[in-house]
Amino acid sequence: MTKKNYYEVLGVSEGASEAEIKSAYRKLTLKWHPDRWASKSEAEKKQAEAKMKEINEAYGVLSNPEKRQNYDRYGSAEGFQGPPEGGFDRSGDFFKDIFNTFFGGTDYSRSRGTRPQDGSDILTSITLTFKESVLGVKKKVSLKVERACDACKQTGAASSSDIKKCPKCQGRGIINTIQRTILGTIRTQDTCDRCEGEGKVVEKKCWKCGGKKNLTKVETIELNIPRGIQPDKTLLYQGIGNDGWYGGTRGDVRVAVKVKENPYFKRKGNNIYVDLPISFLDAILGGTVEVITLETYQLGGVLKDLAKITVPAGSQHGDYVVLPGQGCYVGMNNPKRGDFYVRLLIKLPKKITLAAEGRLRNIQRETNWNPTHDFLEKNKDVIDN
Repeated sequence: MTKKNYYEVLGVSEGASEAEIKSAYRKLTLKWHPDRWASKSEAEKKQAEAKMKEINEAYGVLSNPEKRQNYDRYGSAEGFQGPPEGGFDRSGDFFKDIFNTFFGGTDYSRSRGTRPQDGSDILTSITLTFKESVLGVKKKVSLKVERACDACKQTGAASSSDIKKCPKCQGRGIINTIQRTILGTIRTQDTCDRCEGEGKVVEKKCWKCGGKKNLTKVETIELNIPRGIQPDKTLLYQGIGNDGWYGGTRGDVRVAVKVKENPYFKRKGNNIYVDLPISFLDAILGGTVEVITLETYQLGGVLKDLAKITVPAGSQHGDYVVLPGQGCYVGMNNPKRGDFYVRLLIKLPKKITLAAEGRLRNIQRETNWNPTHDFLEKNKDVIDN
């Protein structure tokens, strides 16, 4: 079975920097995270899960300097595993490394130690109302975060005197081993499994974190959701994610935005469409009616800031009245907006008084208007076609 090329998985070159690898990982995470595929078919969800597992596997190796070094040298994050699959065509690097080992070439081994490492990102999601997504809002969310232990300062020890030189590697963080192979005797260096490459061990663990060096906490943060956010987009909040290691910068928080469907407001592009029932008399005679817009709000159960629109005399069922510039913002923090379309739905009363009926019949006789008769005359030849 051919091993995956982790560089191809992340879509970066073999000479990519740590920043390029992290950036590629973030972009792929946004695309393939299972939360983004929750509404898809089972097959698509499984595909996303498999893809995310592959991405995490690749990032776990390429973001770790030691594992990446082993992968580049041997094709495996664990180090030399025998001849690479398919022979030694992973390049002359394999023989080059053997040559360096025998004749004192460059020592590629390097312990992890306590080098600063950036904290990991946190991916979460929020659901907004339609109005919140258009006009913006501030939302408080609770996140489970990793914070550096303030008691031991990420040493994992109860005190500085409880940190000792690793007895297995003698503080070097690496273990030299000698292997006899068909190619001769090969000396290799592996990360010390006792101290995990740090060269130090802890005799008495920190009372607060139990030697884990980090603490898991739940923090409530307020997110400023900008106006004009598009549905199914992800917002980035930098520097509020998980703490880094040994002085590394904090990760980011990425928020996948979902918008609830609204039974009244319907979005098409940057325009908003609503239906408004009106009286048949307003449709015939014209008039002014009120409509709920995004700027409308409730105060004590009473609607405030209703928009007024003018219904033209002779309006037909399904006609639109347009409020320019009262639709959705065309982008985050962009002042330009789409339009607000009001579709007129003409309603007739089910019952009327005898007096009203008499007046309407008089109007019917006076206008002598019969659209049914006109329709029949226009289409009288349809039966012969």
